[in-house]
Amino acid sequence: MTIPPDFQALLDKILSYFDQLNYPTWASRNFHVTRKAKAVNVTKTVLPKVRDAWALLNAAEKQAWKDAVGYTGYNKYQLFTADFVYRRKNGLTIPGIPYTTHQLYGLKISNPGGSSQIRFRLHLKDLVGPLTISFNYKKGQYTPPADKSFNFEAIAYYFEGGLNISETNSWESPTGDVVWSLVSQSWGMAGRKYFHLTVEFKLDNYDADVFLDNLRISDGLGAFYSDSFNKKASKEWVYQSFYRKQGWAFDPSFEVPNFEVVYLDS
Repeated sequence: MTIPPDFQALLDKILSYFDQLNYPTWASRNFHVTRKAKAVNVTKTVLPKVRDAWALLNAAEKQAWKDAVGYTGYNKYQLFTADFVYRRKNGLTIPGIPYTTHQLYGLKISNPGGSSQIRFRLHLKDLVGPLTISFNYKKGQYTPPADKSFNFEAIAYYFEGGLNISETNSWESPTGDVVWSLVSQSWGMAGRKYFHLTVEFKLDNYDADVFLDNLRISDGLGAFYSDSFNKKASKEWVYQSFYRKQGWAFDPSFEVPNFEVVYLDS
C-alpha cells in the first residue's frame, strides 16, 4: 500500500495511539495483543524455520551466502535470514539464491515514457587521490534512448595555485537490455587532496528501468563510501540528504515511480 506523504504523519499518530492500548483478556486463549506484539510473535514462528533451512545447506552453499554479503553489514546467516523472511512473507520460493552482483535490495531508477530528466547525485568531501567508483547494475529498456543511455559523470574538485580546478570521469551504459554487470572507473592523481566529489547518474529521456547495487567509492586511503541500499527496521532505505557538500540529492524527489528501493530476486 502506498500512503501519500501528506497523510503519513496522521496515520502514524493514529497507529501510535492503538499500539499503546492495553486490551483486556477475555479467556485463556486467543489473547488480544498489539500490532507490535503480533509482529514479534510472527517473527518467532519464522526463525526456527530459518534455522532448519540453514542446517540443510552444505559448506559450499553457506560459503556462497558469505560471498554474497557485499556492503550490507550482515554476516552470512543474517543475510540468509533476511532473505528467507522476505521470501516467505511474499510467497516466493524458499530458499533464495545468493548473488555476488547484488544482495537483498537495490535502487530502482525509472523514467516511464522516457519524457523526463531523471537524475540523482552523491556528494562527498575530503578525499585523497586516486579515486575509484564501482557499482553493479542491470537495465531493462522499453524504447531506445532519445539522447544518451544510462550514464554518470563524476567531478572531483581541488585547489592548486590559488585556483579551483576539477577533474572529470564519465561513463555510459550500452543501449538495450543489460544483465547484471560491474562498472569500475578510476581517475585522479595519487596523493592529491580533493575537497569535493560529485557523482551524478542520469536517465534522461530514456524509457528504461535501471537497478543499482553495491555502490562503492574508494580513494587513495581505501574504501571511502559504500551502499547496498538496504531497508532497515523502518522499512525504508535510510540515506543522508545533501547538506554542506555531503549526501544524496534526487531530481525529481525520491518518490515512486522514478526512485524506489526494491527487493532484487535475480
